[in-house]
Amino acid sequence: MKLQYSIPSRLWWITNFLDTKTYKIIHKDIFKKRKELNLYSVENVWENYLYKGIKNPPKKQTIINYNPLEKLKILIKRNPFYFISDIENLNMTTQIHCLEKDSGINWHDDGKGQYGATYYLNKRWNKNWGGEFMFKNENGHGWIPPVGNSLILVKAPLEHKVNTVLSPNIPRVSIQMFMKNRERN
Repeated sequence: MKLQYSIPSRLWWITNFLDTKTYKIIHKDIFKKRKELNLYSVENVWENYLYKGIKNPPKKQTIINYNPLEKLKILIKRNPFYFISDIENLNMTTQIHCLEKDSGINWHDDGKGQYGATYYLNKRWNKNWGGEFMFKNENGHGWIPPVGNSLILVKAPLEHKVNTVLSPNIPRVSIQMFMKNRERN
């Protein structure tokens, strides 16, 4: 694991996040079974502004009880580079996101009090294929490429987007996790 970049208390980009064996298992399994996962368009599921003007809205599928992801979830919650003080009170949802050619996500900030984690699966990604994670705040802006076996963790609110994917053949595939406070009764 290597911390490549951070905005203190807001954003962390970590490469070589999982051991190689676990990464290869998850990568192979998800890419091999991608067509069997019943991925569906985010149209009429997400707020319209997230994909307005996007030619090909992203596809997703919620994942429940998939053992290889348990190690990923544990490392996200117990990571040496950031500390989430209320970790035991957070509810985590896990999804596969697939962005094919002409797909992207517009600027948004995920709302308040949430964490979003994006774990990249693509082994190879050409810099001309787009799909970069863009971010901005009062201190500046930047972008992070979709590098396989890397993780971006964002503490909301932080404005971010995903640039349009330009690859004609290979989709940008990631595991997306959202963590937010459990509802109190």
